[in-house]
Amino acid sequence: MGGTEAMSTIDCHAHVVPDELLAELARNSSGIDGVTARKAEQGWLVELPGAGERLVRERMCQAERRLAYLSTVGIDRQVVAPWLDVQPTPAMSAGAARSWARRLNEAISEHASEGSAGTFATVALDDPDTAAADLADAVEQDGMSGLILSTDPVHCENLADSRLDPLWTVAESLGVPVLLHPSSDGPSRVLPDSADFANAYCRLVDTSFAVARLILSGVLDRHPNLRLITVHGGGFLPFQSGRLDGAHRADRLASYQTERERPSDYLSDLYYDTVAMSASAIRFLVDLVGPERVLLGTDYPFALGDPDPVGTVESLALAPAASAAVLGGNIAGLMSGSERVRL
Repeated sequence: MGGTEAMSTIDCHAHVVPDELLAELARNSSGIDGVTARKAEQGWLVELPGAGERLVRERMCQAERRLAYLSTVGIDRQVVAPWLDVQPTPAMSAGAARSWARRLNEAISEHASEGSAGTFATVALDDPDTAAADLADAVEQDGMSGLILSTDPVHCENLADSRLDPLWTVAESLGVPVLLHPSSDGPSRVLPDSADFANAYCRLVDTSFAVARLILSGVLDRHPNLRLITVHGGGFLPFQSGRLDGAHRADRLASYQTERERPSDYLSDLYYDTVAMSASAIRFLVDLVGPERVLLGTDYPFALGDPDPVGTVESLALAPAASAAVLGGNIAGLMSGSERVRL
């Protein structure tokens, strides 16, 4: 690490739905690409085909609110991504889904002109070959930095679905990161009496299953240079990896064949954000995979996130180079396409 880039504090995990895009939707009474928006007391009510209305609060759509937050918590810049709830839905036609994804990417790029360290694109997944080409265009022509992908991707069975191979191939060849993020309507929603725990634990369940399947299916064997960021500290996966190893050795997961002996052997190939909510959890991740694989994250604008994300990392008292890597150096390297920080 070197230079001022390494000294910046950079948030790898933030969501936006730009105010300008929502206002444009509201000006068109019939909507755009089947998407409509109307002003509400606390923000905007947005409706996508087949998804119902979702409230986009002011913190998520107003650039000045986001920049004020960064100043308050001592973060210099953010990598911004769309909120998964406004990504293309299965009910949209192929043309509308692709058009909406492009429109969303353009709006996020414009919104992030200030206080940004990069942007994650979204793509329509009804045709993975087209999605792969759209990702290449977003990166090479539009200057976006990577991809946000749901852990429960539409039109696919799961992240291990072979239909996603064209997307993995392009992301790997471009050397851009893919942010794996659970959706609001993931598989865990069917758990009885789980509604109150949706944000507390169900999102972590979805991430854990999705990434475990991705490892067991051999995606990381076929695409060893993928740069995958797992949010919320990787869910439960890194903290319960021994149990996954046991199931792979002597239980129903034994049928999965991977090049490495244990599923946990792949954990250090992934990146993890610090939205694990406690210093002890972040310390565990640092000790497990190394500080070069841990990234500062906030999950902005959601109040569930750590109110002092930088302070929590600093409380670990890591070596200066390791602390600087976690607080910004690692994600800066990923956004620029360079090699990971060596410590």
